[in-house]
Amino acid sequence: MRLNVQRPLSPSVGVAWHHSGNFLASCSMDNSSKLFDVVSERCRCTFRGHSDSVNSLTFLPYSNILCTCSADKTISMWDIRTGLCAQTFYGHVNAINNVEFNTQGTAIASCDAYGIVKIWDVRQVVEIETYDFEPHPANSVKFDTSGACL
Repeated sequence: MRLNVQRPLSPSVGVAWHHSGNFLASCSMDNSSKLFDVVSERCRCTFRGHSDSVNSLTFLPYSNILCTCSADKTISMWDIRTGLCAQTFYGHVNAINNVEFNTQGTAIASCDAYGIVKIWDVRQVVEIETYDFEPHPANSVKFDTSGACL
């Protein structure tokens, strides 16, 4: 399948598929993310709210929530039905490189340019744990299939 979309003004740095297979989200250095409908081959929504490049994104499993992280040191959760930011997480002091949900959708893991990895409780919107791997940058973070181990 080939998705024909208008060429972006700024490079896309990441993509994520929705569990339905009908939507593809991309994040970009222009401080935005986009949601593409692969059936109609159109951009369905542009998410604006970050003040620096959006570095990674992921969907909450089996939901309509898209999570983005940015060099502006924040994580945002977006409702893809409305295009509105549902929640923003603050706490990193450096650019966030990657974000990932656990399989239950109850926690988010994030990592930043100075090697700080944080675990966040999605329901209470609080930081649960912090791990320091400085001085090495952390570029990716993943949960195991149980969602209990990082």
